[in-house]
Amino acid sequence: MSHTDLHEGLTSSDAESLRSFSSPIPDYHEWVSESGRTSRNDQLLDDFPHPPSRTKNLDAIAEDTVYPTPKPSLKNLRRHATANELPLLQQINPYDGTDEFNPVEEDGASYDLIAPFEGSEVPLHKLERLTDVMFGSDHMLTILNNPRYLSRFREFLIEERPRSIATLTYYLNAVKALKAIEYANALVRLSVDVPPPAVETGEGSVGVTANQVLEQRVKDGLHALTAEELPAFITSRCITITSRIVEERVRGTLPMKFRNTSNALAEVFCLTDPSRPDNPIIFASEEFHRTTQYGMDYVLGRNCRFLQGPKTNPNSVRRIREALTMGRHHSELFLNYRRDGSPFMNLLQCAPLCDSQGRVKYFIGAQIDVSGLAMDGAQMESLMELQSQYRDPDEESIAEKPAQDAKDEFRELSELFSPRELAAVQEHGGDLFQPLNTRASSRSQRTWLQRGSSVDSEAEAIRLRDLKSPFFRGSLTGVYENYLLVRPYPSLRILFTSPSLQIPGMLQSSFLSRIGSSTAVKDELSQAMMEGRSVTARIKWVTRFNTDGRNRWVHCTPLIASNGQVGVWMVVIVDDHEEQFINWRA
Repeated sequence: MSHTDLHEGLTSSDAESLRSFSSPIPDYHEWVSESGRTSRNDQLLDDFPHPPSRTKNLDAIAEDTVYPTPKPSLKNLRRHATANELPLLQQINPYDGTDEFNPVEEDGASYDLIAPFEGSEVPLHKLERLTDVMFGSDHMLTILNNPRYLSRFREFLIEERPRSIATLTYYLNAVKALKAIEYANALVRLSVDVPPPAVETGEGSVGVTANQVLEQRVKDGLHALTAEELPAFITSRCITITSRIVEERVRGTLPMKFRNTSNALAEVFCLTDPSRPDNPIIFASEEFHRTTQYGMDYVLGRNCRFLQGPKTNPNSVRRIREALTMGRHHSELFLNYRRDGSPFMNLLQCAPLCDSQGRVKYFIGAQIDVSGLAMDGAQMESLMELQSQYRDPDEESIAEKPAQDAKDEFRELSELFSPRELAAVQEHGGDLFQPLNTRASSRSQRTWLQRGSSVDSEAEAIRLRDLKSPFFRGSLTGVYENYLLVRPYPSLRILFTSPSLQIPGMLQSSFLSRIGSSTAVKDELSQAMMEGRSVTARIKWVTRFNTDGRNRWVHCTPLIASNGQVGVWMVVIVDDHEEQFINWRA
């Protein structure tokens, strides 16, 4: 990140408010935290260091003084995740520093340049293996079988996907019914099929009761949750993390050790035209080409499916296709492939761009390479727990699977009781084994922990969330919630906005007319957009309802057309750090 050389008319405060991002991406900086894992992943940035004062030049501050960086460790990048530091998003080169491709010296008649490959087949890339674990049924079961993980998953569904609560409830009820049969079988096995001498029974035993239809229903419910709800849950988690990182990058307050891995953030965009056959890409940013390794001559005019590969989830492709067909926003985390065949974990957000009549004209796609974040467990305890149970063929040591307490059939059944059933057990459980005169005193000593909300309260939550205006359902989420699409220089008129910025008079107005900062800042923004280079500025955002202006940051990225000219500007708007710091920390 380099600061734009300012004109003589700029003041020092103006210089601090405007930065240019025209340099190419440097090599990824290898960094990990040695602080180990933490179970408080929801408080990801509680102890994140307060950024230095904006009156100081960040590039002039010694890195070791402000943000001390521990020694890099490749194994810890795989194993450790921390809640007190921002994780790396991209993945480092797994072959960096290895001797696998070093040349060999052969005195005989050998034709080997490097050591021959001893494997029988080409192994899957580590990221491809991780994808199978991350989006697999074992991960879903890890969440469903842990009260803390299940609570977070249920809260996510209630907040973001309320209609999917029925799927979760169906699965839990089916499992409960199956556990009830298993408990009945345990009673038969331990007592009913072992009658005392006084009980006369016929020949044969009661035996085990089985219900194959019910067993299949449990499998079907798990498959539905794994295929549809688990990817949405993981995607939401990654959006939360990356949004905070991108916001700090745009504001210029990202710690120095992360800056070498952040140049592609908030700059990988493409624009598609659904009115043309196969919804092809018509504009794309330069960072899109650098991230995917596909040149402009290959990308433009094609559908984005060229990024798909052997391990791309077909369900992800289907969900994206359905969202585009219906003209609505969609977010998806899935595996894509670069031109050289290497996989990367792509966090994609796409949203429709509508004209003043509400007609969908184009789709904007925003992408972030989160391969490093995925390799590090995506800050999800459930995934890190599951990863520790799998043998990684690239690692020398094998993690031992932690011992788990054995559960009998009744405990497994009782863990699935609903709050209403638990209340009935508390009130009436053990009635036949307690004298009447001791019942009240014994129950007064009981303590009860309500581990979840009632079915009625969940239904009410779903009803309230269904009342949300569909006006806000067509927007990108996270850091991309506020954005503009602006015509190239010299017009610089606002063509499309996110729903959050759709106020009367915004469309077709001048972008610079919304900038209430000094003339010098306006001139530098205009100069950068005239030259077609990415630029970031701290500005006063002016509307007809707020003529004094609101402190915000704008990050402007050009999307290039087939003739090499700027086709449109993608402008991401981020609230000022000073106004949002308290809420962000909370």
